[in-house]
Amino acid sequence: MNSLIEIGLQVPVRLDSTLCSRFRSTKSECAACAMVCPAPGAVRLGDGTGNNSAEINAACVGCGACVSACPNGAIRLLEDDQRVAERIAKKARAGEVFRFACIRAQVRADMVLPCLSRLTEALMLEPIRRDARRVELCAPDCSGCGLRKTAQQWERTLAFSQALCDSAGLGVARISSVQVQVGDAQEIRLPARTPNSRRRLFGAIAERLKSGGDERPVEIAAAGGTEPEAFRDIVQRHSENSKRTDLLGVLDALPGLKVTSKHVLAAAIPLGQLDVDQRCVACNVCETLCPTGALTHREEAGNYALEFDAAQCTGCRVCELACYHQALHLRQTVDLALLFQRSRVTLISARLTKCQGCGERILGNGLAFCPACQVSGDRRDSVARSFFSGGN
Repeated sequence: MNSLIEIGLQVPVRLDSTLCSRFRSTKSECAACAMVCPAPGAVRLGDGTGNNSAEINAACVGCGACVSACPNGAIRLLEDDQRVAERIAKKARAGEVFRFACIRAQVRADMVLPCLSRLTEALMLEPIRRDARRVELCAPDCSGCGLRKTAQQWERTLAFSQALCDSAGLGVARISSVQVQVGDAQEIRLPARTPNSRRRLFGAIAERLKSGGDERPVEIAAAGGTEPEAFRDIVQRHSENSKRTDLLGVLDALPGLKVTSKHVLAAAIPLGQLDVDQRCVACNVCETLCPTGALTHREEAGNYALEFDAAQCTGCRVCELACYHQALHLRQTVDLALLFQRSRVTLISARLTKCQGCGERILGNGLAFCPACQVSGDRRDSVARSFFSGGN
């Protein structure tokens, strides 16, 4: 499996499959990108040959809804979030209202996008980071739009951004949506700084094309007889979730922070808190398969510790689904303050020992046998009791 696939020149999307939870574990049922995609057939979940990863093909219309929906930051547009954030920073004005609008909104806005679903939480919060008094999303009636399926995504992103503002002590009303008439949106343009700004613009586009052309798909680089990289080697690496990194950077820079705990349902947001029980055997499968590197372990002088960084967790459930002994569990609620505090916690810590049944290493929690041997022993005892009591 390739770590980076560029989906053709006509589709401005890149997919880092190592961040896709479906690639990391075949048990993952994540379908966030497919659920919001408005183009029939543009997103395919698995190719039917054992590859469970999401794939994006030439039917993609480049609306950006999948970029916003993917919790692990596996999908990116060629005009990435950093470039959009730079455009926002140039237009945001302290003490003023910053307006986003889609192209069908009859309004003058600071930034006009093909669809509001292109916005991530970090981009919605970027004007506030620049001291904007308020952020408004100018939205017309989506029912007559060909991209209407994406409305659920920008509404979900708005709700998460409002909750973050509330946890930061800035108030839910700092970001809101405004219903406007259907029409043609007009973007407020910055005044030209120099007479040759147009020439600079085309020069910048040329540089972008030049730099983008150097980034070749891994398939092409691997052509020529080189063996594809084994899955077990690929999953040892953890790519940076740039979407989460951008969000954490914006949260750090928000003015007037007064962080308070705010517990919300984990199912509604890309964030999670983990608990680990005594069935953990220190196999490190959870750490290996975690797409974002939220889980790490330490081994020192025969002691084992599993650590968890909640700020990097996206609640994808790969660790929970992949744990053979079902020792990991995601909580039903999560505290948004974790994104501001960034505390790394130790989930479990114990002495390493060996199972007296199979010889596999386990954590010395007063048990002589690993969970698998305990289960087989319990079944054997149950059969014996049934036999001697006259059962079949």
